[in-house]
Amino acid sequence: MNRSAETEKEGGAVMSRSRKLWAWLVAAALLSPAVASAAGLEDKLSMEQMKKTAEEMIANMRGMRENGESSLRQARADKDVGRMDCVNEALIALKGVLKLGEDYLYDLQAEYKLGNAKGVEAAFQKVKLAAKKIDDLDARLRSCGGPAEEGVVEGKPVIERVTDSDLPNVDPLAGLEGDELYVDQPPVASPYE
Repeated sequence: MNRSAETEKEGGAVMSRSRKLWAWLVAAALLSPAVASAAGLEDKLSMEQMKKTAEEMIANMRGMRENGESSLRQARADKDVGRMDCVNEALIALKGVLKLGEDYLYDLQAEYKLGNAKGVEAAFQKVKLAAKKIDDLDARLRSCGGPAEEGVVEGKPVIERVTDSDLPNVDPLAGLEGDELYVDQPPVASPYE
């Protein structure tokens, strides 16, 4: 059986290489707009827009740092050690990522002055990654308790006990309180003693 006969089998179970290639090309052509729009490739920013957007992102990140520092001051004032530890941990990470983001912004500004579009694009992507990470850290900061702590129980907690009717109501420890146990030394198992 030759190759052309294989490609013409009934039911189309076997496709020729050219048909597979065409199928891949059609799939790629149909999916490329969705992938491009998801990646943000359709609307390219100019170097000036990237610089301005990156500066706004860094300003926003600095504001998040200030909010975190005020949360830490509030936790210290309340002497809430658990919240202070949580806020401090997230704030340290946030400051480190902010420092990286600022360094990337300086790189972007230097590439902008040189007129290097690829360098500006690379630095802009790094600033965007730092901004996303700082958003995550800010959410972690805001979840560190505060005035509306969700886990606070005021008053005596109510405990409800649910038991199956199939289970016996006998206390397994009943009758063991007064009995003394005598334990003899076990016999020697070694034949050499």
